Amino acid sequence: MSVDRHSIKFRLWALRVIERDLVFVGGGHTHALVIRRLAMRPIPNVRITLISEQTLTPYSGMLPGFVAGHYSLEETHIDLNRLCQWANVRWIKGTVSGIDLDHKTVTVRNQSSISYDKLSIDTGSTPDLSVPGAADFAVGVKPVSRFNEIWGKLLRASEAQDVSEWGVIGAGAGGVELVLAMAHRLRAKKNLRLHLLYSGDHVLPGYPQKLVEKVEQALADFSVQCHPGFKVASVTASGLQAQSGDTIQLDKSIWCTGAAAAPWPAESGLDVSGRGFISVNSYLQSTSHADVYAVGDCSDMLDDPRPKAGVYAVRQAPFLDRNLRASLTGGAMKRVKLQSDFLSLLSLGDRSAVGCRLGWVASGKWVWKLKHAIDAKFMSRLNEPAGDSGGTMAMAAATADSDQPMHCAGCGSKLGPDLIRGNLAALPMFKNEAVTPALATAEDASLWRVPAHKTVVQSIDGFRSFSNDPARFGAICVNHSLSDLYAMGATPVSAQVWINLVFSHPRIQKRDHKLMMSGIAMSLEQQQVTLAGGHSTEGAESHVAVVANGEIAEDAIWRKNHSQADDVLVLTKPLGTGTILAADMQARAPARAVDAAFDCMLESNREAAQLLSGLQPSAVTDVTGFGLLGHLLEMLADTNVRAELQLAEIPLLEGALELTEEGHQSTLYPQLQPFLLQCATPSSWSEGSDIPAAARLLLDPQTSGGLLVSMQRSLAEQFIESYPSARIVGRITAAAEDEQAVTIL
Repeated sequence: MSVDRHSIKFRLWALRVIERDLVFVGGGHTHALVIRRLAMRPIPNVRITLISEQTLTPYSGMLPGFVAGHYSLEETHIDLNRLCQWANVRWIKGTVSGIDLDHKTVTVRNQSSISYDKLSIDTGSTPDLSVPGAADFAVGVKPVSRFNEIWGKLLRASEAQDVSEWGVIGAGAGGVELVLAMAHRLRAKKNLRLHLLYSGDHVLPGYPQKLVEKVEQALADFSVQCHPGFKVASVTASGLQAQSGDTIQLDKSIWCTGAAAAPWPAESGLDVSGRGFISVNSYLQSTSHADVYAVGDCSDMLDDPRPKAGVYAVRQAPFLDRNLRASLTGGAMKRVKLQSDFLSLLSLGDRSAVGCRLGWVASGKWVWKLKHAIDAKFMSRLNEPAGDSGGTMAMAAATADSDQPMHCAGCGSKLGPDLIRGNLAALPMFKNEAVTPALATAEDASLWRVPAHKTVVQSIDGFRSFSNDPARFGAICVNHSLSDLYAMGATPVSAQVWINLVFSHPRIQKRDHKLMMSGIAMSLEQQQVTLAGGHSTEGAESHVAVVANGEIAEDAIWRKNHSQADDVLVLTKPLGTGTILAADMQARAPARAVDAAFDCMLESNREAAQLLSGLQPSAVTDVTGFGLLGHLLEMLADTNVRAELQLAEIPLLEGALELTEEGHQSTLYPQLQPFLLQCATPSSWSEGSDIPAAARLLLDPQTSGGLLVSMQRSLAEQFIESYPSARIVGRITAAAEDEQAVTIL
């Protein structure tokens, strides 16, 4: 189904009021599936937010295949940012450390808290490392996101020539699949021996004997040494000690035993089971707080206990969807009923597997193909949803009964005083004796005493939101706006902010205002800039604009057109934010690219400017909306110098080149393309598609981009030593008559 984003229906949906917040904590299997369901059939007037520590969340069923080398990292992980973009779900990257159950807020480390009306938790579990020494000397398989990094280190360690002994502790399905996958991947390492240690008499307790025999044969074929009856009493840097007193020397101990619960649910006041997991009833509700739900490994179903297994998490999804929907609309909830038996498929290291159900056991290559087909189908539903975005489809479907009143313009579009007053009072604030903020005095304007020997520097910048995380978006807007001052060598002193929030219920607007202002205020405080005042309104989309005020001595101003022949050009940040954001809006940008772009935009130019201040650069500008090439041409305008750019030396954000090659670009790109007419380019380039992707990124509009600096080579090398992310990307030469301003090499 195709939806015209300029249609009346679409715009009506954009104006519908959000009245309640449904917040998901954790991007586990259940939540990912429920988000997909909610996108296809939305709950009217409910906003959905996902808070997750990682952009990529692993699918545990494919972890052995990743370790064995059958799958790439991307193939085994759900891209939460892409899923949320497709589903029109607000995604906030952060680590949850608790819940205020009385005020119904989620505490996010180093961020403002997130308010909820209904909350669902799906944060998984970790291995039980309570055995003495395990936390210090063993490697936990969970959380899988951290194990991926550890596995890379283990692979590098396997290159050592010395004989090495590695052990996997635990012979349930996870431990057996993991050690077989490792054995397959490392089969050529003759100096590496693998061990499987477990407390029982045989591997895979509870599985059919015929299946156990097939797995034991696979372990023997890979020369994995099994140690039954080994009940670990302690872990040391050199190995394990059993309760019997036996020891085994190990260089690496990999823990794949029973699950342990995170402490914060209990510390927050939620009822937990004897093992510390969130206690839920037959509707997946917390037994102590009806507005809180929990699923997957982080919970224990008291009425129908089940093992910690991904298959049960997947099967909880339709019930969670039904019951959240019912709780928000007044419908009837449904008791969870999960199957007692299911098809169990275990990979055997190579591309073979064994499976069982109801006593039936089979093995071979075809079983692995079946497992692969099931896993790949599951992942494709979440990483490659077909057709238009579920969120876009939901927008069109949700407009039919929209009866919201028309919102006022003019001063009637302001946010109410009670809505914003409490939020502003709680903001962190950098205090400057020379600035009297209007916020503090309730005056109509702020006061600012400028020293007699200083010149005032002012700039304004802003744009509509490109992130569903208001705090992160606010912080980026501050960095972007202050860059103009840093590019002139000025010291930012104060800022005024205008924010426009999407039409929604006042309760929701208060939450959004708090989040957005917290990001703005924290960024200003970190850069020692005083928030002097601002203005808040509502409208069809979220916008932020920042007026940046600074000071500088007249003779210390960096001019953008003072480049000198024999200077080199230094760029402090990589390019690519425009392309990545454009792809992200279409749910086409991979997680690694989105993470790289946001990390880059959240980095202020303050440190770079401070380091440059003692080096006397010839000319400086910031790379923003006109791209690197547009801003370089501004530096060269009305001068007697020209520039050479070394295309191969220009740093690019991870994923930007690939996305450009796929055809993604900013909508501003066509208007910037004429800049190439002012450049000498290789003869192989012609207009349009023959321009290499790396060259097209020279025209990529940068949000919160870096500084472009013209300076002597010796000073540039000194600067890069202190600021290693910077790169020399070209040089300045004297201009010859009729010569193009820029040569791209």
